[in-house]
Amino acid sequence: MLQEENNLLKRWLLADVLIFAIALSFAAQICVFNATTKQNAVGIVYGANGPLAGVFVFADGDNGSGSAITDSSGHYTMTTGLKTGTYNMTTFAYGYITNETDFVSVTAGQTKSGINLVIQASGGISGTVTDAVSLNPINGTAIFANLSNGTGTFGWFGTTGTDGKYLIATNLPTGMYNVSLEAVPYGYFRQMTTANVVAGVETKNVNLALARSGIISGKVAAPNGTGLFGISVSAFSSDFTQFGSAKTDLSGNYRIATGLGTDNYTVSASGAGNTTFYGGLLTPVSVPVTAGQETSGINMELTPVTTPPTPSGTITGRITDQSNNPIRSATVTATGSNGTGFGDTDSNGYYNISSGLRKGTDYNVSATASGYYDASYPTLVSVTVGQTTPNINIQMTAQPAQTFGTITGTVTGASNPITNVPEFQYPLMAMLSLTLVAAVAGKLMLKTKRCKYTNNAP
Repeated sequence: MLQEENNLLKRWLLADVLIFAIALSFAAQICVFNATTKQNAVGIVYGANGPLAGVFVFADGDNGSGSAITDSSGHYTMTTGLKTGTYNMTTFAYGYITNETDFVSVTAGQTKSGINLVIQASGGISGTVTDAVSLNPINGTAIFANLSNGTGTFGWFGTTGTDGKYLIATNLPTGMYNVSLEAVPYGYFRQMTTANVVAGVETKNVNLALARSGIISGKVAAPNGTGLFGISVSAFSSDFTQFGSAKTDLSGNYRIATGLGTDNYTVSASGAGNTTFYGGLLTPVSVPVTAGQETSGINMELTPVTTPPTPSGTITGRITDQSNNPIRSATVTATGSNGTGFGDTDSNGYYNISSGLRKGTDYNVSATASGYYDASYPTLVSVTVGQTTPNINIQMTAQPAQTFGTITGTVTGASNPITNVPEFQYPLMAMLSLTLVAAVAGKLMLKTKRCKYTNNAP
C-alpha cells in the first residue's frame, strides 16, 4: 500500500516537473545564449512586411551549440560554438510557432549557408484570473497552456497583470489546449480549463475563477512532545491531482493553506532523517478537507534520526595555470577504492576536500576548469582518516582558441495579428530575464565531472 502510494506520488511530481520544464525550456535556452555567447548579424530574416528583427535562431548538436539574434535589418549568423558535426536548427520569436530543421552539417572553418526556416503565426489564448468569491483580479499568476493530447511538443505561458488579465501568444498551433495554473497562488488550489486555438486567431475569455484552498493545520513533535522545527509536511488528494505543503515553525506547528480542494488527503511529515504519516507510517488515515475551510488538529509524531558524519581524511592543495596563476572555481575530485570527495578552488586557487575520503592509498586527484584541459596529480595519493594530506597541487594547461564553423540562412513568416508586433517585445524579455536566474543556478550546480565520479564511486 505504502509502496504504491509512493510510486503514485513520484509519478505526480514527475508530471508536474515535466510541465514546468516544457514551459521554461525555450526561455532557458534563450537566456543561456544571451549570457554566454556573442554573435554578429550577417544573414537576413524576412517577414510578410519585410525583414524581421529579434528572431532567435539556435543550433544544437553533440559537438557544440550556437545561437544568434537578427538585427534591425534582419541579418543573422552563428560563428561561435559550432565544431565539426551535425546540428538541429530552431527558431524562436514572440507570436510565432517554434520551427526546426534537423541534420545540418557543419565543418569547422567553413560557412554553411542557405539554412532557411519558415515560421508560422501562433494562435493566442487570453482571459482573466479572479478570486471566485470576491471577483477581484489576481496579479502575478503564471498561466500555462499545453496541448490536451499530451504530446508536450507545443505550449507556452503568460503572467497576469494587475488587472488579472493574461495573453499567451507563442508556440500555439491549431489544436485543443489545457489551460492551467503553472504556480498556484497562495490561498488557492490548482484549476484547469480548456481552449480551442486556431493559428493566427486569439481565443478570448478563457477565464479562471480561483476558489479558496482548504486548510490543514497541526503540529509535528518528537516522542517526548517537543515540537520539531523545519519539518516538511505534505498533503496529497486521493487522486493525486491536488497538493499542498508547508514547513513547521519553531514550535513544530504547520499550516497548509494552498493547493487543497475538497477531497480526502494523505498527510505526511518528513525531516530530521525520518518520515511518518498521519495515522501512522504503516496505517495512514485520510484527512477530509473542504475548500475554504480549515481542518485543524492534524498532529503527527516523528522520531528524529541523527546520523553522525562519516570520518574522513582531508586533501588540500592549489590549482594553477602554467604561469603559476591561480585558477578560480576549478572542481577538484579525489577518487579511490575507499571513497570519493570533491572541492572547489577559491580566488587564490586553493581547495580543501574533507569529506568522503576513507583510509586508502590509491586516490586519484583530478581537476576540471572552464577553458583548461583536465589535469590530474601525477601519482596516487594516500589518505588517513583524521589527518590532512597537503600540497596536492595541480597545474593546468589552457585550451587554445578553437576554430568554429558558421551557419547562415533566412527565416520567413507572416506577421501575427494577435500581437500586432513583428519583433520580440519588452514584456517577454522581462519574463525571460526571470528564467536566467534558474538557468545560471542550474549551470553552476551541475558538475558533469562530479556526477560521473559519483555514479561510479564504490
